[in-house]
Amino acid sequence: QVSPRQLLRVYGSLMWSLGKVFKTPEVSRVYISSFWKLPYSDKNVGVHEIFDQEKEDLFRDLLDIPRYAAVRRVNEVVKRARTAKVHALVCATIKKMMPTMWGGEKRQREIVNNLDVVFTAVSIEHGIPPGDFPDVSVYKTRLDQWLATGKSLRSMPKLDKPLVDQLDNCLKVQLT
Repeated sequence: QVSPRQLLRVYGSLMWSLGKVFKTPEVSRVYISSFWKLPYSDKNVGVHEIFDQEKEDLFRDLLDIPRYAAVRRVNEVVKRARTAKVHALVCATIKKMMPTMWGGEKRQREIVNNLDVVFTAVSIEHGIPPGDFPDVSVYKTRLDQWLATGKSLRSMPKLDKPLVDQLDNCLKVQLT
């Protein structure tokens, strides 16, 4: 037996705890209801309506899962396409920043150490929102690992502009 006030406190605590566990901007939906076969207690009449409404919402959302699965898949494809575009533009910018003759080692270290500046430059030059960029520290770590294999930033591929244009067209026209 839980009073409405206790229920509200438990719900608030649960949502606060979930906010720390799930690293997303929106907290997951939590449904509050009773799934016993027994009738509700007469002590907390106000809670009955909430339980019934929450149960209806849960069942409606469960029925909607197949409908929204396609939308989630398209959103995932869009996210991956935007990530690929950002990666291609960052690699092309890094390649342009490298000297052609000498001083490559020193310049390479400068670029890797100032990767946030490269991200900002790509963002401004191509109008890409900063939220589309990966975490700088993770990108830097992966770049360091790639460089540790003996490769150079000079060996990065050039930007395939027609391919990026096709990707933009796909994002703007075909996937919206």
